[in-house]
Amino acid sequence: MSFSQLALMLIGLSTVGSLVRVVIGPTIWDRMLGVGLAASKITLGVIIVSLAMSESYILDLALLFSILGFLVTVLLARFIERRGVL
Repeated sequence: MSFSQLALMLIGLSTVGSLVRVVIGPTIWDRMLGVGLAASKITLGVIIVSLAMSESYILDLALLFSILGFLVTVLLARFIERRGVL
């Protein structure tokens, strides 16, 4: 088992933990934190896959995932702050 495979397994397990926080989080802020954590861990996983495959075009996907994760976090915070009005 290589280092990248081990790292991907650990990131996958921690992503599942973040998604569990989204599902059972007692407050909406816990759920929002879980979404942000999952997005950053998915981005990290894509970067590791790109390094393991030695393909630089996959880094574009990592950039896309990080931008989408940021936008989701900002839009969720705005949605919560305004109590349902975007």
